[in-house]
Amino acid sequence: MSNKNYMALKPWYGTWPPRIRKEKNAMKKSWWETQRVTILMFGVFLVGIIILLISYQLNISHRGDWQLVHDIGIGFIVAGLLGAGIDQILRRQLAEDAFKATIGYLLPDELKGEMQWIYEQSILCIQHIQTSDLRPIQDNPDICELYTTIQRTYENISANTEDITLGGGWGGSIFEWFHKGYSSDILSFTYTTNTEDAKSILQKEYGEYGHIGVKEVKVKLAPGVTITTVMKTKEVKHTSDLDSWAFLYPTKNPQVTIKAYEGIKSE
Repeated sequence: MSNKNYMALKPWYGTWPPRIRKEKNAMKKSWWETQRVTILMFGVFLVGIIILLISYQLNISHRGDWQLVHDIGIGFIVAGLLGAGIDQILRRQLAEDAFKATIGYLLPDELKGEMQWIYEQSILCIQHIQTSDLRPIQDNPDICELYTTIQRTYENISANTEDITLGGGWGGSIFEWFHKGYSSDILSFTYTTNTEDAKSILQKEYGEYGHIGVKEVKVKLAPGVTITTVMKTKEVKHTSDLDSWAFLYPTKNPQVTIKAYEGIKSE
């Protein structure tokens, strides 16, 4: 046990979602170019206020058709407010539609759905740290104990409060492999946010074919808030078995470390 080999492996899938490379010479619009319509509409709004004040002055002094001037001022105010609001809404919609149209046009039909799914993601795993510790079973060299610790940090990258699913069948379950005298188990499952202390949600569920899972819970995550889950498991597997995991949310910066004992081959 003292001569363990420590191997840090880089996952074959790399970083997900893919990073978007920025062109060095990409032209950036100035603040004036992006906000000039809004500023213009604000100017129209101010002109309407001035005209409205003039109409009140005409009414007090009983000079001219103050009602007509008053209506013109109201028209300018309404035009300014509507123009500024519609400009902001259309700008966001056009940017979104342009992205969807451009990316969708470049992709074959079979991949458009996947790109739409990626674009609509609101929860992102910004850090994944996984350690798999293989330990021998002295009376049976064909099987071993696999102790796994998975720490995942999620962030709400949207502008709205979103529900994040913890536990369940994605990244919150293992299997019992029915080796005589040995059993698999979920040892712990906790989560903590950057505004709350750690909480345990270790309520196990047992399904068909040896499935062992943590009961699914939903937690509300505000924009910019992170939540970190830590799950510890023990599985008894053949030394030639494959260990695979699937998760519900896209992952970036995965780090996987395997601790293998002497005499076992790990890849």
